[in-house]
Amino acid sequence: MEGHSNKYDEEFQRRAVDYQIHNRKSVRQAAIDLGISEHSIRNWKKKFLSESESPQGKTLEEENERMKAEIAELKEEREILKKKKSVAIFLKPRR
Repeated sequence: MEGHSNKYDEEFQRRAVDYQIHNRKSVRQAAIDLGISEHSIRNWKKKFLSESESPQGKTLEEENERMKAEIAELKEEREILKKKKSVAIFLKPRR
């Protein structure tokens, strides 16, 4: 690479960070995979992950909380269905 002449747009930066996080790659491996420096990914992670105070960050936090609540509700529904199924099995007449 030729120093700082190779600039990446914000979309690429976000996708690189997303790639590293969601694919559970080390920063080093993600950098190798994407052909960029580890330093770049680390800086971009700091930049984007510290934006939780921004309106977009708050939206993501709200979405995360909504999804957590939905997951808890689905787990509760699943447990109810499991109990109903087990009750139905025990109430089934034996031959």
